Amino acid sequence: MRATGKARVGAALFSALALGGVQLIGASPALAGDFTIQATCYRTVSVVGGDVGVSGEDIPSAGSTAASTACGMAQGANSAAVKKLQQTLKYCYNQNIAIDSDFGPATKTALRNAQRSEGITADGVYGTQTRNTLIWWTGTTTYNCNSIELPVRLA
Repeated sequence: MRATGKARVGAALFSALALGGVQLIGASPALAGDFTIQATCYRTVSVVGGDVGVSGEDIPSAGSTAASTACGMAQGANSAAVKKLQQTLKYCYNQNIAIDSDFGPATKTALRNAQRSEGITADGVYGTQTRNTLIWWTGTTTYNCNSIELPVRLA
């Protein structure tokens, strides 16, 4: 069975990554800078928030450890991690996007807008630099957003 264009791009992007967290070979410098990742994000995990008195934020993850948050997502991904990213983009960055767990063109554009507003490389790809910079929707009220504490620790 032949993969669709979206699936080919996502599969090629993430199959180029090794478990050791290497950067993409042949990628543009802007893309490679945000892609020292270990796996594709597919779920969320609760980590310690950066604001005093906040117990934790759910952020995209590839497992159940703090290290598993060093994951990535790009157009073509579809998961609970994408849904969390979309909620954050909608409620913390005022992006008018659907929350449907599908990382499509609208999510990519919204992510680029959020990256630009945070002053980081606006490539529309989610990786460690983006994880560390975004403020995350806490899930309690529409615009209740919080940074994460670095280094990432489980809540």
